[in-house]
Amino acid sequence: MGGSRRDMPTLYGIVQYWRGRYDEVFPNLKAAYIGWGEPFCFRCGWLAPVDDTQATLAQIWNSARGWLDRAHLQDLALGGSNGSENLVPLCRQCHDIMDPCDSRAEAIAYVNDGVPVDSWWQMHTDAIFNSEANLDVPHKTKIMRDVYTRWVEQMRMIEAAKRGNPQAVKRLEKLLEWARRTAEREGRHFPVTIDDLRGSHPV
Repeated sequence: MGGSRRDMPTLYGIVQYWRGRYDEVFPNLKAAYIGWGEPFCFRCGWLAPVDDTQATLAQIWNSARGWLDRAHLQDLALGGSNGSENLVPLCRQCHDIMDPCDSRAEAIAYVNDGVPVDSWWQMHTDAIFNSEANLDVPHKTKIMRDVYTRWVEQMRMIEAAKRGNPQAVKRLEKLLEWARRTAEREGRHFPVTIDDLRGSHPV
């Protein structure tokens, strides 16, 4: 029972445990249709921005530290262990809103009830983080929090623009123009228009 966080297995160690038995516990896991070659959150399916061409699955998954947390199912302080059977990879957002669970069953239900990641959030993080894949863990953790906070603010602005708020529309147009110029400087195509964003869904 218990133990320190230093005793926890690596992300890949956790994945190795679940690869052969996830379908009995997490029937909707993203691995069922994308395999294990891209690190993902067990709850929402968010794909971590790592180099998935690395030589081994161990390298790929362990490079996702900082983007994905090693989350306890039964809380460590409530009797849970650091064993792989009590750990799952969760993105920062899914982990942050997870209440301490006094049983694995309660936590497994939380993971299985997760809403699939918003496609705009996935594209947003792909664009922002792909060039930052080699950051150390503390920097990954900080940048993830900062970007998510800005993302929520942007989604609120989009919702206000959809309702016809003129200030929100003006801010949205400026944001899109900045994103378009940035993409052009980097040689990327930026196909998103204000009408696309007005039709998007908030996280």
